Amino acid sequence: WRTTHKHGIRVPKSVKEALQLDQINGNTMWQDAINKEMSKAKISWEIQDGIDPAEARKGKVGKLIGYQEIRNNIIFDVKMDFTRKARYCAGGHTTDAPDGITYSSVVLRDSVRIGFLAAALHGVDVLAID
Repeated sequence: WRTTHKHGIRVPKSVKEALQLDQINGNTMWQDAINKEMSKAKISWEIQDGIDPAEARKGKVGKLIGYQEIRNNIIFDVKMDFTRKARYCAGGHTTDAPDGITYSSVVLRDSVRIGFLAAALHGVDVLAID
């Protein structure tokens, strides 16, 4: 990372560094930003008690078969009003995508115009669905 400071405030690169900055500055601004972001993100998962992560990674936990582990991190920023912002980022791009739902076709504008022209010439009604 090149940016170490923003608006004169040091921007941390990790949660550990953010908590150290809070301790040095004698406040909880980064901790509050982390708590705010994680309170929004925590609805995305449920805690599994009594499961060893190593066993889950090997596929030996029955109720977790089919799930994939992804890395995540928190990106920090300072807003223009000097409030601290933490963004929770999950690396979903590293998972294997299912074959059936990954294709998204894109229609060229010229193809649509030709279709409308052909419909108008033949008196065909055109319906649109999204």
